Amino acid sequence: MNDDTYKFLLILMVSNMKVEKFLKCIVDQNRRQIVDCLGNSEKCVNEIIDQTHLEQTLVSFHLKALKNCGLIECRREGKKILYKISHPQILNILNYIKEQSSKITDLTQGEECE
Repeated sequence: MNDDTYKFLLILMVSNMKVEKFLKCIVDQNRRQIVDCLGNSEKCVNEIIDQTHLEQTLVSFHLKALKNCGLIECRREGKKILYKISHPQILNILNYIKEQSSKITDLTQGEECE
């Protein structure tokens, strides 16, 4: 295991989230898109819809799943509910996964990976 891999696995352990739970939660492309949209700022559902071009019901469904996994948290401000990433390391981990997977040239998409 190289230093980078160890570092990110350690971050996952420190944030009290099992690797399997994290990967299962972010496997969905729409969830990753929502997490990317949130970035380092808080956003309400309407802002997420505008930026991701996903339907409201789909955004709400995935926000609930992301919240249940512990990847995002929310707070109420007046009538709006604002969402944000619960741990800043989550973006680092996702970016690392994207970067590393783009370096693997022999990945093929089979039925079991769709």
